[in-house]
Amino acid sequence: MKTAVSSSSHLSVQKALHRKILDTFQDLPANQQKVANYILNQPNELAFLTTDLLARKLSVSKPTIVRFARSLGYEGFADLQKECLGALQADLSNVNKYMGELKRQTQNEALTRVVEAELRNIDETLNHFDRTVFNDVVLLLLRAKHVYTMGIGVSSLLSQFFAYELNQVAVHARSVSSGPTRFVELLGLAHKGDVVVAFSFPPYSRETVEAAKFARERGAEVIAITDIRSSPITFHASQVIVGRTKNMLYTNSVAAITILINAIVTEIALKNKKAITPTIEAISRAMRDTDQYLP
Repeated sequence: MKTAVSSSSHLSVQKALHRKILDTFQDLPANQQKVANYILNQPNELAFLTTDLLARKLSVSKPTIVRFARSLGYEGFADLQKECLGALQADLSNVNKYMGELKRQTQNEALTRVVEAELRNIDETLNHFDRTVFNDVVLLLLRAKHVYTMGIGVSSLLSQFFAYELNQVAVHARSVSSGPTRFVELLGLAHKGDVVVAFSFPPYSRETVEAAKFARERGAEVIAITDIRSSPITFHASQVIVGRTKNMLYTNSVAAITILINAIVTEIALKNKKAITPTIEAISRAMRDTDQYLP
């Protein structure tokens, strides 16, 4: 009689598979990288696809899929598929309940379609989220001497938001902005004991990736917040947080990312109450004394 696989076993198998893929990703041909990205982003789906279906889905040949599996040390696609099936997560979310409610509304209404897309982003983010990485990131930020956040485009806005939120919970953070001065110059003071948080979403900025590499070389810890496990920034980061950013428009959606930011900051607040309380009290007192609040 077969025994049920626990959720923790699912997660450990999935993490091991991801590690195998990422260790070889940069050496893979482009077509095999397409297969790798698919597994990194949809490991649960792969367990139920045939080689023919996957080849059509990704517009690659069946031998490409077999060669990819062998590059990871498997005899063929069937062995890789068994690994993915073993990593199938046991827990389900409640998003279907909300989706059902939304579908009772007008299907073509823009608001409904956007909310549906955002719920999918949040659902996929939570389903594939690594809690161990989350805890490691929280500890890194708590222990950091200085935290630098960076990004370009919408990532710049997320960078500013994150730095603001971190300062609210007594973590010394600064958002560095690209402009006349490049990121590598702004990170010139970063060294061991500091943490750089790099936001990187498609189209990926070469400047952000180069700055992350520069910061890592100087001894700083780099946390990458990105959309897939194989994005260019991840190869220069000690910790990687992945959030889905699919959008109906060209720009990236930030709903799932802001939830992750809020969760990180909230966890820091819970672990850092002694430092936060006097800081908040001092700021509130100063705001009242200078009449910054409306009556």
